[in-house]
Amino acid sequence: MENNISKIVHPAIEPGKNILKDVIGVFMHDPNAAWSLAEDLKRLPSTIRDGIFWDCLETFILCSYSFNEETNQFEAKNLQSLAVALAEASPNADAGYQGDPEKLTEYAKRLIKLIDDCGTKQKANYLANIARALLSKQIDTRKFFQLSRCIRNLTEEDLLFLSERIESGNISRDEDYVDDYRALGLLYETDEGFSYSKRAFELKKYALCYETYIEIPDRFPPKYEPFVGQEISEDEIDALVKEVDQVKENQQWKTFV
Repeated sequence: MENNISKIVHPAIEPGKNILKDVIGVFMHDPNAAWSLAEDLKRLPSTIRDGIFWDCLETFILCSYSFNEETNQFEAKNLQSLAVALAEASPNADAGYQGDPEKLTEYAKRLIKLIDDCGTKQKANYLANIARALLSKQIDTRKFFQLSRCIRNLTEEDLLFLSERIESGNISRDEDYVDDYRALGLLYETDEGFSYSKRAFELKKYALCYETYIEIPDRFPPKYEPFVGQEISEDEIDALVKEVDQVKENQQWKTFV
C-alpha cells in the first residue's frame, strides 16, 4: 500500500520541488539572469494562484532594480543579488557572510514567501521599494523584514491611508485602524491618545513613497507609562503591620471602656 501511494505522490511532488529550486535561483543571480529565469518560469502551466504569484514576482524584480526598456536590460548601478544583499546587510552573525550557499538559500526562501503573500502587484511594488533601500544600504536586513511584515499584514487600503494621513504628534484613540497599526508597531500609546511611531514613518519613506522625500521626525511624544507603586522593604511591611495591630488594639480598648 505504501509503495502504491509513493508512486502516486512522488511524481506530483517532484515538479513542485524543481520549480521551488528554480525560483530560489532567481534570487541567487544578478537581476538580468534572474529576469530571464523568471520569464521562463512564468510560461509553465499554472493555477490562478500561481498566476498571481508570477505577476507579483515579475513586478518585484522589475521594480527592485533600474530597468532600461530600450536595451531590455537592468542598468549596472547595483546588480547585486538580493540574497547576497540580505546576508551582507544583516546586523547579526550573518554580517560576516563568506559565500555560504545555505544562508543564501534561506534568504531566498524568505523572499519567495514574502512575494507569495503580497497578493497584489501594488504590494509587490512596495516590497520592491524596500529592496531598493536595502541595495542602496539605507536600511539593514532587520529593518527590511520589519517593514515587509507591515506590507504583508496590512491591506492596500490600510497602507494608502497611512501614507496619506500619517503625522507627528498625538491622534485620537477612537480611530478604527488603531488596533491593526498598533499590532505592527506603527502606533504606540501616549498620555493623550496614540502617536505614529518611527517605524510608521520609515514604512512611508522606504516603501510607500520611496521616490518622494519624506522627513522622519527627530522627536516623538513620550510613551504612556502606567503608574506602578513604589516597592517597599520587608522592614517597612512589618512596621505597617505593627501600626495596624496597634490601631486595632486601641479600638478594642475604647470599646471595652
